[in-house]
Amino acid sequence: MTTHAGGTADFAQLKNDVESWRICGLQGAFVSRYGSPMLQSLLSHPDRSFEEPGGELIKSDVKTTLASTSFDGARFVVKRYNCKNAWHRLRLAVSKSRAEHSFWAARQFTRIGITTTSPVAWAQETSFGLRARSWFVYEHTGNSIRADALNDGSDPQQIEQMLSTMVQNLVRMRKHRLSHGDMKPPNLLITPDKTVLLDLDGVRQHTDPKACERALAKDTARWIRWWEKNDPQPRIGERSRTLLKAAGFAVN
Repeated sequence: MTTHAGGTADFAQLKNDVESWRICGLQGAFVSRYGSPMLQSLLSHPDRSFEEPGGELIKSDVKTTLASTSFDGARFVVKRYNCKNAWHRLRLAVSKSRAEHSFWAARQFTRIGITTTSPVAWAQETSFGLRARSWFVYEHTGNSIRADALNDGSDPQQIEQMLSTMVQNLVRMRKHRLSHGDMKPPNLLITPDKTVLLDLDGVRQHTDPKACERALAKDTARWIRWWEKNDPQPRIGERSRTLLKAAGFAVN
């Protein structure tokens, strides 16, 4: 994520108040204001979040495992990116881990005005010189529902708030030549006062404006497809089309 004419925040600025760490086959970084002995303990043994009595397993599949945990008087989510096989590990040798990528993407999105989960830290495991599993720690968003819980009979004001935020997010991404990569309702959390964008491991920075437009076209198509095919809600789908077109996005 580098500076360009479109106004993208300087990567060096994103590194302000971020501290690096390394211990026993693990390395990563954390936002300074969260620094504490309890965070250090979590980062030293990140899988404890999935085993301790106070933790709560949120999701588990072949790609990721999520759990919530509490420390320092607050609630957090630990997202583990699993390493599927040896080929996957070889690919990681030449790229950032998804946890690190998500951490910096969240910092970037926050800087340009997109509400996402507040990033706390990331950790990367290495074994025999190769990257393996990684963990992304972020603040838990309470009192929320996923956007895919809405339907055509839901509160119209809540639907409008969610859709307006979604479109505003895409407008900001276009301005800064960013794309999300998986823009679908399950990746939005709705609270009484905000809509939070999730799952940033597919976020991409584009140097070519045309490449950015193509990527954003895929994002908008993914969004529309959800409401028209995955979970048909004609009113939400049509309103999505109207708002996206008004913002200058091509919608088929």
